[in-house]
Amino acid sequence: IIRFDWGTSWRMAQGQPVFNIVQSRLGNTLLLMTTATVVSLIVAIPIGIYSAVNQYSRLDYAFTTFSFFGSAMPVFWFGLMMILVFAYSFKNWGLPYLPSGGSISVRAPQVGSVLAMLNATPGSLVDRVVHIILPATVLSLLYMAGWSRFTRTSMLEVLRQDYVRTARAKGLIERVVITKHALRNALIPLITIVVFQIPGIFGGAILTETIFSYPGIGRLYFDALGVSDWPIVMVLLFITAVLVVIATLLRDILYTIVDPRIRFS
Repeated sequence: IIRFDWGTSWRMAQGQPVFNIVQSRLGNTLLLMTTATVVSLIVAIPIGIYSAVNQYSRLDYAFTTFSFFGSAMPVFWFGLMMILVFAYSFKNWGLPYLPSGGSISVRAPQVGSVLAMLNATPGSLVDRVVHIILPATVLSLLYMAGWSRFTRTSMLEVLRQDYVRTARAKGLIERVVITKHALRNALIPLITIVVFQIPGIFGGAILTETIFSYPGIGRLYFDALGVSDWPIVMVLLFITAVLVVIATLLRDILYTIVDPRIRFS
């Protein structure tokens, strides 16, 4: 593992080094998963905070309904619906449509597509970004639903604590009470969940990458299992296990930064 001598593929690319196969897919997965994770955090945390501060408001009910829908929705079904609407139906309706799969174009964009509107050349940055819109949207909505609920629940619990009442009694403005006194403690449960997304950033989303024919690590793992290419499977499992250990260590370090009750003597 340290020398990157991971053996050779048995079936998928017979005789080719496993390291080269993983390396060729890793960039696509990192781009997709990092985009989905960052977008989810940017949206989910403010939604969770707003829902907790404005509990039982109309927007709170709307966000709660969205989170229940996102949590209960099968990823494979939602991915197929996104392809059906934004790739095929939009094309039939004469609207700018998105690519239904892949990570880059293999030929010049077809007239009427979003790629043609943007004059994207195959393999360019614009081409890659357009191709990850649908899979990243599916993953982002899934993460947003769960993370916003965790943030809301944690914030509601923290807002009832005595030190928050004391901060308000001291005359601090509500924004300072929320951001400085409540949010830091409310983020502790969320950190536990988010740091374990690190192995997912490497491993990819197997179902999503398979549905969108996205050539990433998740699709590679699925295909390797299908043809019993065990050298590839073992490498991916081992790296994921190592990343889980690293994520656990990172979680404990972040606790010391976020939680004001933890101090080193």
